[in-house]
Parts: sequence; structure tokens; C-alpha cells
Amino acid sequence: MLNTNSINVVNAAKFSQGFTRPLYDSYCFSNIPETIMYLLTGEGRSALPPGALASLPQRYNKVILFFVDAFGWRFFERYANKYALLKLFLEQGIVSKLTSQFPSTTAAHVTCIHTGLNVGQSGIYEWNYYGVIP
Repeated sequence: MLNTNSINVVNAAKFSQGFTRPLYDSYCFSNIPETIMYLLTGEGRSALPPGALASLPQRYNKVILFFVDAFGWRFFERYANKYALLKLFLEQGIVSKLTSQFPSTTAAHVTCIHTGLNVGQSGIYEWNYYGVIP
């Protein structure tokens, strides 16, 4: 099922042709780790809005996360009807559009998945760091 509410909410966060404000309080990538923890343990809450899970069960023994770097929404729209796995997600799951964090870098998002911290909390914005040598 396609979560059309997520599409509407994310599209409303667009403030120019190429820029969308990260929705840290709702449909944002940074809410995935907390939601997975909730689904596995039942503790806390889902950080993603209720529509992201809709009628799916609220507890699982196993959760599999497919993290495909740089596979944004435009690619999902282009290939959703072409590949069986993406069709399966639409037919048997719930597909929600999410905003990325800012900056939208691999370093920020991989760190978020591994730590549960958004980019502002982790301070990891990029792989390269420059410091003063004492």
C-alpha cells in the first residue's frame, strides 16, 4: 500500500524546486531506528507517524532493514512497477515517502542507522574531518 499521506506531508515540506525541509518530527529517515526498536521490543513509541505502519502488526520477532544508499523516492517511483521486490513492498507492505536528514550524506545516514542519533545529535556530517594539529 502506498502511504499517500506521507507523500502529501513530505511534498508540503518542499520550499523550492530542489529543497525539502527535513521532517525530524514525523516522516524523516532519522525516525527509522526508534521505530524498529519499538517494533522489536514494544518499548517507547514509533517515531514514524501511525500511517507509516497503518494496519501492520505492532510487534515483530524479526525486522529486516534494506538500506540502499542513494535510492531516493524518484528511483522508487521509476522502478516500483518494474521490479518484483518493489511490487511486493507495495502489495504486502506500506511504502512511505520520507525526508532525508540535512545534510543528506551517506555518513550522516549510516551513523543514524547504527546509533539511533540524528545528525544534529551525532555531529557526524561527513566522513572527512579536519582538526588542528597541536
